[in-house]
Amino acid sequence: MAEPELEKEPEREELPRALPLVLEIMAGQASEGLVDILEARSYEGRSLRALVQAALSRADLTIEERQILEDIKRQLDGGKLLSRGKDIDGTATEYASLEETEAGEEYLYVPVRAIKPQEGGVR
Repeated sequence: MAEPELEKEPEREELPRALPLVLEIMAGQASEGLVDILEARSYEGRSLRALVQAALSRADLTIEERQILEDIKRQLDGGKLLSRGKDIDGTATEYASLEETEAGEEYLYVPVRAIKPQEGGVR
């Protein structure tokens, strides 16, 4: 009798380490977020949560960015931060995807959403 083949877990593609990181923090289901660009290697050894907190505490925000920050903080009041559907307990590279600009330059992209549970509903 032949033994069934065990399904192998897909190997995670190793992401290049010497690339800039684009961190985008969005409020709820917003299409635009607060963007922070980190130089290559400057984010290594830091948790994604620490990078997000640093981005949210920046003081050099434009008026539009301050409005986005207010929306994010409103969502975080009773909400949580998620990246790709998971809590952000890990390094940024664990959540990153390799992207490319129109000019062909590669970078790592990490989307983070501030999600507040839905209120109300049917009783």
